[in-house]
Amino acid sequence: MKFDRRLTDEIYTSDTVRLGKNAFQAMQETIYHNGGVGTITGYYDAELSILSVSDLLLHNLNHSYASLMEQTKGSLKNLFYKRDATFLDNARFRQLQGEGEGRILTADGSPVYVRLYKKDAVDTDGTPIWIMSVQMNWAYENLALVNESIHSALWYFECNENDEIVHVNWSHAFRQILGYHDILDFPNKLDSWSNLLHPEDYDRVMQLLLETIADKTNTTKYNVEYRLKIQDGQYHWFRASAEVIRRLDGSANRIAGIISNIDAEKRSRMQAQRAAAFHRAFTSANLCEYYVNLEKNTFDTFKVEPSLMTAFEQNHTWDGLVRFFVDNYVVEEDKKSVTNFYNRAYITEKLKGLETELRQECRIVLDGEERWVSNVVMRGEIEDSEYAMIFLRDITESKAETARRMQMASDNASMDLLIKSMVRLLDRFVVCDLENDRYRFYNLQGEMIYAPTGTYHDFVEQVAVRYKTLEPLAAIDALFSPENIRKNLQGENDIYKFEYCSIDENTYKIASFIPLEWDGTKLVKALLASMDVSQEKKAEIESHKALKDAYRAAENASRAKTEFLSNMSHDIRTPMNAIVGLTAIAGANIESQDRVVECLGKITKSSRHLLGLINEVLDMARIESGRISLAEEDFSLPELVDNLLTLTKPAIDEHHHQLEVHVEHIEHEAVCGDSLRIQQVFVNLMSNAVKYTPDGGNITLTIKEKPNGFSELGCYEFSIEDNGIGMTPEFQKIMFEPFSRADDHRTTKVQGTGLGMAIARNIVNLMNGDIQVESAPNKGTKITVTVYLKIQENEKEQEKELLDLPVLVVDDDKTCCESTVATLQEIGIAGEWALTGKEAVERCYVRHETNSDYFAVILDWKMPEMDGIATARKIRERVGEEVTIIILTSFDFSEIEEEAKAAGVDAFIAKPLFRSRLTATLRQFTSGRKEKTARNYLDELSEADYTGKRILLVEDNELNREIAVEILQMTGAEVETAENGKIAVEKVEASPKGLYDLIFMDIQMPVMNGYEATAAIRSLPVAWDKQTGNIERGFCYDRTETVSVL
Repeated sequence: MKFDRRLTDEIYTSDTVRLGKNAFQAMQETIYHNGGVGTITGYYDAELSILSVSDLLLHNLNHSYASLMEQTKGSLKNLFYKRDATFLDNARFRQLQGEGEGRILTADGSPVYVRLYKKDAVDTDGTPIWIMSVQMNWAYENLALVNESIHSALWYFECNENDEIVHVNWSHAFRQILGYHDILDFPNKLDSWSNLLHPEDYDRVMQLLLETIADKTNTTKYNVEYRLKIQDGQYHWFRASAEVIRRLDGSANRIAGIISNIDAEKRSRMQAQRAAAFHRAFTSANLCEYYVNLEKNTFDTFKVEPSLMTAFEQNHTWDGLVRFFVDNYVVEEDKKSVTNFYNRAYITEKLKGLETELRQECRIVLDGEERWVSNVVMRGEIEDSEYAMIFLRDITESKAETARRMQMASDNASMDLLIKSMVRLLDRFVVCDLENDRYRFYNLQGEMIYAPTGTYHDFVEQVAVRYKTLEPLAAIDALFSPENIRKNLQGENDIYKFEYCSIDENTYKIASFIPLEWDGTKLVKALLASMDVSQEKKAEIESHKALKDAYRAAENASRAKTEFLSNMSHDIRTPMNAIVGLTAIAGANIESQDRVVECLGKITKSSRHLLGLINEVLDMARIESGRISLAEEDFSLPELVDNLLTLTKPAIDEHHHQLEVHVEHIEHEAVCGDSLRIQQVFVNLMSNAVKYTPDGGNITLTIKEKPNGFSELGCYEFSIEDNGIGMTPEFQKIMFEPFSRADDHRTTKVQGTGLGMAIARNIVNLMNGDIQVESAPNKGTKITVTVYLKIQENEKEQEKELLDLPVLVVDDDKTCCESTVATLQEIGIAGEWALTGKEAVERCYVRHETNSDYFAVILDWKMPEMDGIATARKIRERVGEEVTIIILTSFDFSEIEEEAKAAGVDAFIAKPLFRSRLTATLRQFTSGRKEKTARNYLDELSEADYTGKRILLVEDNELNREIAVEILQMTGAEVETAENGKIAVEKVEASPKGLYDLIFMDIQMPVMNGYEATAAIRSLPVAWDKQTGNIERGFCYDRTETVSVL
């Protein structure tokens, strides 16, 4: 009758009312723990009477309920194989709980191995009963039979992710080998076994076990022989081998193996070894022993085997003895090697060194039988090495023993392979009944993912839900179909394999179908075993992916370089054609000065562009070869920014862009680093902003110093933002790769190599900096560069004379006002600000009336309604000359200088407004010093008169020579030239005394360089006139280096 629909098995019992809820709960728990096949219950009486048997168990035993009760007489003791039934002793059986093993009898009386799980309960009357789930596993049965045939037993340990042993299982056969019965006298604990290890073997065996579990590479193998104390108290020798099953991360999941009792074999081998040692100690295996005088070629015998006596009797020299021995005893294949070995010169040379013994093996024929012998030559007891002792030893038996041991090792290796195969099949496999559409699923370990039995087509459907095949195979249900299996398994030795994976591609397996049962030529049953190869497959996939990525990268690099060469060809030809064409035009219009000047201007522009292209290619070559290095020199951030703006302003003006420069909290302006490389980065970034922003666009340069926690380093952030065409996300991923340019119709007209951003990023990386890009198509681009620069010592000076002076800042941009006032406050100045010229005039007037005039007023040039000049004029009208007025302009102020000075302006400051620049300007009005500008220097130069002075210019480059002559002649001096150092020396030597007042000498020149020429001139008796002082100072310079005075 059926009691609970949740149980898939029917329960047969002679008493239908005695099984209650408690019994069924216990029964269900035993099934859960055993992945069970069937259950059986009974009482703790003398016969252990059977109360119930499940239908599934009866089916597997080929019994009906009646036939089982008849065969067993209703007693559990008669169900089990007698040899394994010791645990059924009533008192012992009552103590047993949990998992175990045994052998029960089928209907035909055959014993089969089963796994058991026992638990106690009570019936409805409260009488104690026992309940067991019985798992009949034919795979385990087969493995147990194999182990029984080779006198071995299975064992396994389960491990956690930390490679710690958390569960131990000793098979029933394992306990039997050691003389134990069940878990009562040999529990499933590690120390049940480890406590039995011989003290001399314990550390060695345990260390190897732990190393094998911990070795994620599976290089360490658990193959070991050791002694165990068996149940009768005696130590026996055992051999154990095991294999580790690992998780994807390499940690051990389980170690499983077999153990064999090799006590008889080990003791026999040890006895044989002792006998051999005794034989070697008290008998001699030498066929002959004799001394040889190597120098005199004579010998003296001590012992000779009768069968070799003829050789010694017929020869009086050792050479003759060797020839006779080789000709008459040594086999043909070994004659040459033996002759060479017994060469007297060879032996003498060897024994003179560190060698004390020489050996060689060969085969001889003695009394008609082929024997292996060892030829041994030892240094004689006499001090002189010319004496040697010769032994001829029979090693035939030891050779045979060696061969036997090698065969044994080979057999053991084969056994290891068998163990590996068995261990890998321990988890689960399926017997497929193709003829009757049935399957049986065996699950020794792990989760029970399929029902134990069912129809084969249902099983295939379940597999198809979880797994799929790898391309280009057919669908997985087609591969598992009976027709396909029979098609691929035509013979008993065939194996059908294919790969498949889980739907999410996290698990990869290899399925193997093996024929089990045939009906004539028709395959009836097949065994399906699957092996998890996820780790290996994922490594293979990663390897393929890496190869594909490398191929794509190489392909992209090749394509980029091809495009680069194409672009470079075009970009270089463009300025070259312009130079050639414009030169021709200038030559054809030589009479028209305006036309020639126009052509020369365009030639200069084309030349600079061409030089820029070449420099970018050379810079990238240096970067890729690792030959680029950074200089470390002192420089000023304001000067760096001025240079940047000077270089880029012509292009900005040409495209009518609006440029704004913001300086935010720059505390340290004097720094150390490679200013030229930094300038190169920002010129490139600024040039891109100019080129890729449509005419009339906006560009903003922002510089700020950020806190970084290092007192000796300053963290500087430069950002360049535009409202240009922007970049796509795809191009942003490759924009820093060499030779990369956006494939966009808007950029095709812009010339370039595609190297600028690659060079910029590499330079920034060399400075341990960072470069970030924010961009979107048609929304502009913002590039932020962060670099770390050393701060110069004593960089920040205290400006005591400026402390607390009142200064008014006037600008229509509130942000600029606040930034400028913050800079003033850092200096110690009391700053205020106003947003309009009208407000500024009123503030100045109010202060003037209270006799507290501003020390200075800083006016922005371009303001709405009333600009800076108009405001200055009004302040002068109402306040007078008491207040210093400074105009703040962008870049060049030459166009407004005259008008501003006429309006009463005292000084000019160019944006961006750095603290040092602001301090220097204000200080000149506290100390009375006047600002000395570049114009002042030009004025001084124009007033200088070097008429009557003669200068010798030595320069090998014709263009440089022409430029230098033009500049020098502007001073009124007479200039002569020389093409190299040798010509210069000749001119000075041939000239009258004191002819040249100054010599400019290039360093790198052909024929004679600047150093050599200078030394030669200094050595001339007429090189200078000590009374007049002429040519007491000369200059040696290099176009690419700092001028140095010699």
